[in-house]
Order: sequence, then C-alpha cells, then structure tokens
Amino acid sequence: MSSFTVSVEVKVDVNHAWEFYFNQIGSWWPKDYYTSMKTKRFIIDTFIGGKAYEDHGEGGGLIWGDVIGVDYPNSLQLKGSLTKEFGGPATTYEKFTFEGMEGGTRLSYTADFIGTTTERSVKSLKDGWNNLLKVHFKGYCANKE
Repeated sequence: MSSFTVSVEVKVDVNHAWEFYFNQIGSWWPKDYYTSMKTKRFIIDTFIGGKAYEDHGEGGGLIWGDVIGVDYPNSLQLKGSLTKEFGGPATTYEKFTFEGMEGGTRLSYTADFIGTTTERSVKSLKDGWNNLLKVHFKGYCANKE
C-alpha cells in the first residue's frame, strides 16, 4: 500500500475553509487539473453517497470517487478508483481533514492506494495535491481574508 499526506494552513476559520474548499471549488480549482478538455466543472458533494466528479455536460464526465464519510466541518472521506490511465489500477481512500487552530485552519489531504501504483505516480499525485492546496486553495483563502 502506498500513501501520502499534504497539509496547508489558511487564515480562515474551519467553517469558511470547508465552504471555500467544497462549495466554491469552481472558483479556485485550476482547469489544468481537469482530466479532459470537455470538463465544464469539478464537484465534490458534501453528503454521504455523493460524488467527486468532473462534469462534461450532457451526461458525460469522470467520477473520481464516492463520498463515504462526512463529519461537517471536520472531515470528508472518499473511496475512488485510480485507473491505469492515471497510474493504477488501484482503489483509493482519501480524507480531507479540517483542524481549527489559532489564527485559522489546517487542511490535510491524505490518500491511500490499494493495488498497483508506481512510486512515480504517487509522487506525481502528491506534488499535484501539494500545489493545489498550497498555491491555489491557500491563495483563494488569502483573497477572502
């Protein structure tokens, strides 16, 4: 099993960090992180049984995972599939954790992979999530302070 965790500290409270991350994801998630030029928006539902997915419109898209755990505003868990095209085949278990701290919130993202993953694929995914959180999400939160 392979895994990694990346974290970022933002200067907004836990409720705002949750709101900005999930409900305003279309405002900060960069289009170059989509898997297809057809993607119109990226969504992570915040309820049990929801999905994390790219919406291409007209019924098309790509499901990244199913929401298997929600503890608002503390954590959200996903179970997904990493296809061969994206470094698998593997099953993923992912968790977003929002921890209140003095002056803001620490958001941690953990991904565990069960199945076939290469060290190169895991490093690439870790680097991508690190960039998403520390550049794009943190920058978005800074503009909201």
